Amino acid sequence: MNSYVSVSTAAYDGYGFHTILPSLARCGVKNVEFAFIDGYVEAFTDGDFTEAFASALKDEMRQYGQECRYFSGHIDLGMENAAARLEARCRFAASLGASFVITNAATCERAGTFFRQADTLAAIARDHGIRILLENPGNGVPNVLDHAGDAYGLLERLDSQAFGINYDIGNLLAHCPGREPLGDAREAMRIADHFHLKPCTRRGDGIDFVALGEGYIDDAALASELLHQGMPLSLELPFRLHRDANAQPWRDEQPLPLDVIESRICRSLEELASLNK
Repeated sequence: MNSYVSVSTAAYDGYGFHTILPSLARCGVKNVEFAFIDGYVEAFTDGDFTEAFASALKDEMRQYGQECRYFSGHIDLGMENAAARLEARCRFAASLGASFVITNAATCERAGTFFRQADTLAAIARDHGIRILLENPGNGVPNVLDHAGDAYGLLERLDSQAFGINYDIGNLLAHCPGREPLGDAREAMRIADHFHLKPCTRRGDGIDFVALGEGYIDDAALASELLHQGMPLSLELPFRLHRDANAQPWRDEQPLPLDVIESRICRSLEELASLNK
């Protein structure tokens, strides 16, 4: 698989990592993006981010020739306790061997707090050898980073050594439904450090997530451009997740069967491979 491509563990919501990592290995995945995202995966707490847990995950990855460069640990960096929560994620990600932590910036309501503590957040990231990649959200709540057009002004106000952009086109479809997605994504290519490909399809009352090549927009065309530009990307395929008509996430009551998840991941990787010839 292309060395620029990671696969997120979000596809396996409901399974433990002792199941997830060998399953990804069966799919040929060497670059793992760990996903600890509230509302996207089963419940966890900041107390789970221990050195022992990171060491166990790293040892298991080593068995399968895997590594982790990108860690998804989304929080709102405008919260009063954001520094402590970010520090837990940066420390854990660094212990896994990652260099990037993907998170949200802040809702517009919390923008003032975010910018006031931005230097503190940057210092935390630097202390752990981490770069913070801010992601456009998908929940419909106005954010300081709603779409690609917001990224330029946002980064001008931040330490460019500590902060960058992770662009998620799947989130854009729910968050800014009136915006042309491929055009917005191409604008983001000029400034983003990393992309999430999260193919989705519209239902009458919301959005479902599907394999690459089966989505509502031409994700394959975007993937082809990203691959040929050498842009790092991750397949974030949260098959158990859905969004309602108001862009709020909800999850199936039961995890998907493991063979269904593996089949969809393999189809997505085959689609990527066909684009990279």
